[in-house]
Amino acid sequence: MKDPDYIALDLCGYRYNRKYPPNESKYGTHYRGYKNNAEEVLFYDFAVQFYDVSFKYNGKSYYLLTDEDHVAVCDERFTEEYETFSNANELIERFTIDGKPLLVLIDQLEDVEPE
Repeated sequence: MKDPDYIALDLCGYRYNRKYPPNESKYGTHYRGYKNNAEEVLFYDFAVQFYDVSFKYNGKSYYLLTDEDHVAVCDERFTEEYETFSNANELIERFTIDGKPLLVLIDQLEDVEPE
């Protein structure tokens, strides 16, 4: 996948999410400067490293796929796409569960893991 505009390089040349940057002075380095594992996985592993991701919310499993030119919410085998977005930040901001954007639900997600 071509790097979206929100990916920038830090002073050491490492890629990071410019729109949702880590904050090591506030959160330390345990989650690469993010508040918790869910933020690290979504804002860094998914949005910057382009890893596929899985998580649970209210007992239901969700799967996020990174493809060459888009990202998608998909089935557990990462073969059937249910909803597509142009990039990971867009998915995080616009994909809704129970009427709430994923961005609002981050702290309530469980078992958030890169695949």
